[in-house]
Amino acid sequence: MLRLFATIKKELLILLRDRGGLAIMFLMPMAMITIMALIQDAPFKDYQELKIPLLLVNKDTGTLGKSIEQGLIDSKIFEINNQKINDDDVKQKIKAGEFEVGIIIPNDATETLNNNVNSFVSKKLTDIGLSDNKNTNTAPLNLSILFAPDTKQSFKISILNSLKQSTSKIETQTLLSIFSKELNQGNEKQIDTTEKLDEFVSFNEIATIETPKEALLLNSVQHNVPAWTIFGIFFIVISMAGSIIKERDEGSFLRIRTMPGSFFTVLSGKITAYLFITIIQSILMLMVGIYLLPHLGLPKLVIGTNLLAIAIIIICTGLAATGYGVMVGSIFKTHQQSSTFGAVSVIILAALGGIWVPVYVMPEAIRTLSEFSPLYWSLNAFHKLFLNQGSILTVLPYAIKLLLFFIACLGVAMFFDKRK
Repeated sequence: MLRLFATIKKELLILLRDRGGLAIMFLMPMAMITIMALIQDAPFKDYQELKIPLLLVNKDTGTLGKSIEQGLIDSKIFEINNQKINDDDVKQKIKAGEFEVGIIIPNDATETLNNNVNSFVSKKLTDIGLSDNKNTNTAPLNLSILFAPDTKQSFKISILNSLKQSTSKIETQTLLSIFSKELNQGNEKQIDTTEKLDEFVSFNEIATIETPKEALLLNSVQHNVPAWTIFGIFFIVISMAGSIIKERDEGSFLRIRTMPGSFFTVLSGKITAYLFITIIQSILMLMVGIYLLPHLGLPKLVIGTNLLAIAIIIICTGLAATGYGVMVGSIFKTHQQSSTFGAVSVIILAALGGIWVPVYVMPEAIRTLSEFSPLYWSLNAFHKLFLNQGSILTVLPYAIKLLLFFIACLGVAMFFDKRK
């Protein structure tokens, strides 16, 4: 036991003497969380909060153009700029990035829509013998929509669906009006078609858990704080592997091996010291999400009430990172080899684990590989706790996987150590 405490004290003293390295170890992850949360805040926000700049050229003087314009205003998504310019100027403004979206409504839009619907109604009534009017004059009605060159496909689909939903109500209203007009010819009593159509089907979102509303939303803070906390924890691999290689090169590692007692005790002391560092890192980075980011205009990190489950995942993640550091330090011979492999491998595991891009948008083959990333297990566990208000039993499978990863890394490290 004295040997274990002596090893822990030795490792902590070495870390404390390198004040610059210690500051980088703590301050850089905190700065990274703050910057990434600020950068990714807009993509995580709902479109209704963004006020997308839209250039509208409404050449139609009828009801269709006015209804589309009013629908865009009512959506509260767009910052609408009405201009009377030609199509080429619209294209140039969108191309130059002055507006994100451009919509051109032709001057005969309402008339074309009425003619097309009237032709459709006449054909249907003729087919069932209620009319002999064979009006089949139709013409395509095309509303031009332009997007900036760098607009994402998912954003285009969202905007197009919103516009289609708006125009479908206008089409239905026009269809009802013309049907009523045809069916009530000669009758004194007419159907009122100016009344706004009711929504017969609606969707009511029901919360699956009883928590504050902000806890249910995957915003930039709820994702980035746990994600980059895990990333920062795993980057301790570089320091830990470098420490092992330095001891081996200087000969102190061999002197430690000749001392009485088990080598596993020495290794446990080193792991415990670095695990202590990862726990402090985690606490500081969670405090950034709770106390600092709200002062920068971002949402507050909601961690729930199950602090024991959070502590378990932090410790298991720290063990997985320190075990990986021991393995890297045992396999490679030089500090350059270990630092390069350690940094690149952590970045690859982070990419597979959904730290940067959510796993569900990745190709199927990559999603399969993500299942083997310890960062993926840890991030999923944090999401279960922060977003779904999970319990210890909920995150237990992820904790077990992280512990098994830790044991496997130690096994590989001891195998290479005995070989050398």
